[in-house]
Amino acid sequence: MNIPKNYFHTKSILLLLSINGALLLLSVLNVILSVDTSEAPTSVIAYRDTTLIGQITGPTSDLYQFALFACIATIGSVVLSLRLFARRRHVAIAVLNMNLLVLVLSIIVFNALTITL
Repeated sequence: MNIPKNYFHTKSILLLLSINGALLLLSVLNVILSVDTSEAPTSVIAYRDTTLIGQITGPTSDLYQFALFACIATIGSVVLSLRLFARRRHVAIAVLNMNLLVLVLSIIVFNALTITL
């Protein structure tokens, strides 16, 4: 993959990459430190208030998928941003901004599921 020469020299890109990296680290550490598989064999992995089922339980190790999702989303957005930067700089910045939203929502949803334990 050809990295544009001025990609890492753009201040807005560097700021967004730094914030994305910090949120990725926060998300992964939050999942790793909060999930304790020895405490309970099952936990709430989905919550649907509008159905008769309500809480859907599953193995506690399924909560590690939140960390995996954060890693995949961040890597995907950085690669997409790299590829788009040469043609459309503002779209590359928008992709990194959207990843911020995805990471924040991932942290919020994970914390909402672990509080219901």
